[in-house]
Amino acid sequence: MSYINALLKTIDEWNKEPIEDEWIFERFREQYVSTMSSQEAFQAIDDTIDILIDLSDESIAIEVLQTIINLARQSDTTEVPEKLSNMKETLINQFKSMGDYARDKLCELLKYYRF
Repeated sequence: MSYINALLKTIDEWNKEPIEDEWIFERFREQYVSTMSSQEAFQAIDDTIDILIDLSDESIAIEVLQTIINLARQSDTTEVPEKLSNMKETLINQFKSMGDYARDKLCELLKYYRF
């Protein structure tokens, strides 16, 4: 299963009531992100930004954002991915209406890069 398909499946599983596996995103990141090469992780950030932009549920948005943070670390570069650069303001606006923790996570990602 491809990374994006697995991420979408993980999101679907998280949306089930009740949530069967509270650690599903952490297991996903261990299986997919931690095994990527630096280049694969860097390229996956843009695809993951596409998914994040469409999310309105705060808990899922935080988990996907954490996935992007993990991808950034795995990519081992501070070069800003193109889509992240282009969508920075959109993400800031998206997270404005969310809680402090969500906004702090976005700040953590943005501080990782040199904008």
